[in-house]
Amino acid sequence: MTLDELHKLGTELEQWLRMRVHPIAVKMLKSRDEVPEGAMIPTRDWGHKYSLCQSFAKSQRDGWMIAMFKEDNWCFEPVVGLGFAERIPYFLEGHHRYPDSVRTLEGASEWCRNMPYLEYGIYQGIVSAPINTCNFMPDVIVMHVNSMQASQLLILRNWFDGKDLHCQLSGHAVCVYAVVPPILANECTVAIPCRGDRRLAFAQDDELVFSLIPYMLPDFVEGTRFLQEHGWGIPMAQEYKEEYDLKPAYAKMGEMLGMDMKKSLPGP
Repeated sequence: MTLDELHKLGTELEQWLRMRVHPIAVKMLKSRDEVPEGAMIPTRDWGHKYSLCQSFAKSQRDGWMIAMFKEDNWCFEPVVGLGFAERIPYFLEGHHRYPDSVRTLEGASEWCRNMPYLEYGIYQGIVSAPINTCNFMPDVIVMHVNSMQASQLLILRNWFDGKDLHCQLSGHAVCVYAVVPPILANECTVAIPCRGDRRLAFAQDDELVFSLIPYMLPDFVEGTRFLQEHGWGIPMAQEYKEEYDLKPAYAKMGEMLGMDMKKSLPGP
């Protein structure tokens, strides 16, 4: 897939989903030499540090291409989760979670030990940009979507090979949960915006994060076209009625299961 194809497919998916913000291309960087031309580096170019969720928000809303290294991060969880620093014992013991959000230190340690992570030392940075303008091939495509859009994306993921997603969900560290599992498993995932993403990066109350593996993008877009032609697209027709019209395959399966699929006589 060329960059031009990536831009066109990403734009088509964004428009079909009627997204509020751009999907963003996200790539892990092994060194500063891999920073794409034109990328902003917060401490170098703006003289400030940001949380990773904030740099993602600037990419998806304002169109910025932003590279973040350890020294650019104000929140430490992506620094640990992305492997920019070691998982030191104090972190693994759970001290930053207890007693604020976990009632025991043992429970806090459980969360810290289970937070997804990339091995220390492989990567030094991360870069994000809107998928329709990025000048690099991403490792993962990250999208803030509402539940309707998430449903459509899950249907699309299921459409091309029948597989559901099995995701590790948390109310914390959405930047880690949205980026690390897809890279490790080479599979899409769903993540929940954390407190920081909502408070500091303006994630909306009805939003989830869907992360897409780039090589699957052509299948997703092909699926949007197919589903749209077969009545599964957006906007979704809504009705609240008894014994609504079923697709033939649904009616046949009901009959095979011994269900009465004949419609009742009209009421008075």
